Amino acid sequence: MSASPVGPARFWYVVAGAAVAGSVVWLVLGLLLGFRSVSREVEGFQRVPVPGEAVVSFTEPGGYVLYFEGLLATEAPLEVPFPEFTLVPVGRSEEVPIRPYEGSMTYQLGGHAGRAVGTFHIDQPGSYRLRADGVPLGGHADIAVGPSIGGAIVRTVLLALSGAATLFIGGTALAVVVAVRRSRSRRPPSQTIGRWTPAYAAAPGGWFADPSGRHELRYFDGQKWTAHVSDGTNHAVDPL
Repeated sequence: MSASPVGPARFWYVVAGAAVAGSVVWLVLGLLLGFRSVSREVEGFQRVPVPGEAVVSFTEPGGYVLYFEGLLATEAPLEVPFPEFTLVPVGRSEEVPIRPYEGSMTYQLGGHAGRAVGTFHIDQPGSYRLRADGVPLGGHADIAVGPSIGGAIVRTVLLALSGAATLFIGGTALAVVVAVRRSRSRRPPSQTIGRWTPAYAAAPGGWFADPSGRHELRYFDGQKWTAHVSDGTNHAVDPL
């Protein structure tokens, strides 16, 4: 009967390595797919030339953002004069209030470069006439209309980072646990003097090789080593 515990197989190192490698893949793919989704959303924005007007439609009530797309739109500090906006429901005369965008939100996605410049809220879906008055600096400019992309960008980054961190930490922890348990399993019997080992814990009482090495056999009572020893036909008492 061996007194040395069996350590985990090396296979678990492979599992740990796969988890760590998977964290890198998760991060790259998460960011790539997330920003591709945001890019498609930007491409789908409704646009009005500056100066000019057009009818824009909304299928859901809620908050929306106006983005200025033109020369130097993503530069900081921005020195491009913003157009003046007018948003009116089709067939009605009351204007929808447009407030300046608080904070800074820029993008270069889907072949467009823009900056958030205004926000508004509509109470009911429908068609609205949006007018942008102004002279664009350096050529053509548009006003893009759509939902805020700030939340989508934050969700993309957080999901990619949290998934990658979980896989990396899990893989690293598994590798450490396997290394520690394999190291313990390789300890020689002499390191267990004065205590019973896990292999003996399930064994009934009997005579086994003396872990101290001083005698041929020592009696194990099923829970601990005793002082009873044996050398051939000679029996004696020698406490550990």
